[in-house]
Amino acid sequence: NALPPCLLLALLLLAPALPAPHERGLIFNLDTGELCLQSAQCKSGCCHRGSGLSLARCAPKAAEFQECSPKSIYGVYYKCPCESGL
Repeated sequence: NALPPCLLLALLLLAPALPAPHERGLIFNLDTGELCLQSAQCKSGCCHRGSGLSLARCAPKAAEFQECSPKSIYGVYYKCPCESGL
């Protein structure tokens, strides 16, 4: 059984778009400052929005003496969660 030509072409075109787990991707493993929809997409674990009208971007977790919020099921924060141990 051979693959249909259109399926084979689709696999060849999509293969470069599938990143290795340690590399930065288009949807996951995003760096600080990149647009996001969920905190799970960000390396830092925080998808931050400054206001209800702003776009959410990956941001570092709150450091010592900064305001922070508890982890949320919604995945987008107005104040990032605290770094571990704080």
